[in-house]
Amino acid sequence: MINVTREYKPLSIKRDSERFERMYNHSIEDLPIKKDNLISFFGNALQICQWWSYDLTEENKQKSIKALKLAAKAGEAIFRLGREPEKEQRVVIDDILDATYNGLGLLENGGLHAMRWQEAFFAASIVRDYDAMDSLVKFPVSLMRKCSSKNPEAEYLLTELIQCIHRRESGPKGIEILNKLLDEVIEGGKKEPWVAYGTGAKSDFIISFTTQSEATPSEALASALTENWKYCERHRDLEGYEQPDFYMPIVLLGLTCMAKDLGNELNVQSDFIPQFYIDGNYL
Repeated sequence: MINVTREYKPLSIKRDSERFERMYNHSIEDLPIKKDNLISFFGNALQICQWWSYDLTEENKQKSIKALKLAAKAGEAIFRLGREPEKEQRVVIDDILDATYNGLGLLENGGLHAMRWQEAFFAASIVRDYDAMDSLVKFPVSLMRKCSSKNPEAEYLLTELIQCIHRRESGPKGIEILNKLLDEVIEGGKKEPWVAYGTGAKSDFIISFTTQSEATPSEALASALTENWKYCERHRDLEGYEQPDFYMPIVLLGLTCMAKDLGNELNVQSDFIPQFYIDGNYL
């Protein structure tokens, strides 16, 4: 068993958890007003799950599971609307939303970028919402590139690779995308710290459970968690608004669930990610 820990105590958990829970509840109330509120709800749901994960009482665990399931549905809806923007589509999210929206403006307003797609896909991966995952992989990366919010090139290539893995596409196409991704991580990492730490760590983890890699999936996951923390520690405000990004990295947790569901053994204990999500015992 590999143990990954950190020397850090988050600030004001009770006060900030209550504050972000209020934001989450308000975003539920605002959902029926307009389609753009799907995006704010999606972000607020992920954020409160991250806060609850660090104060994981049984009550918070159950609330987190519910919120993440709702987030997966919202993420799927955002990209389904964006895929056919002029089409009016019904969006149903449990008992909190039943509305008809189109996707006009989502691309132009920055709502459909690659890193949000990854969050949506891996939120669905964590709660094993396979219908949402199947829907999300239909969204073309070529369309993400046209979004007004821009991501590093490596993140677009990583998204293409994730879509290939989900579709069980192997062979020359997957190898070509992987090679481009590795080259871009090297070049892009010289310019952007996130590419060096974050994208590179995600890529190495994927390689470990999809190829004959030197590193085992457990070793690659432990390394990815460490690299994610290094980035947060060096390039973000540990005492500020972005704290929850350190508690439960959604994409890494989702990748871990994907790796486990593909039959890989993972022996990593970490205060970065709740083990019950990986095990899927709550499903």
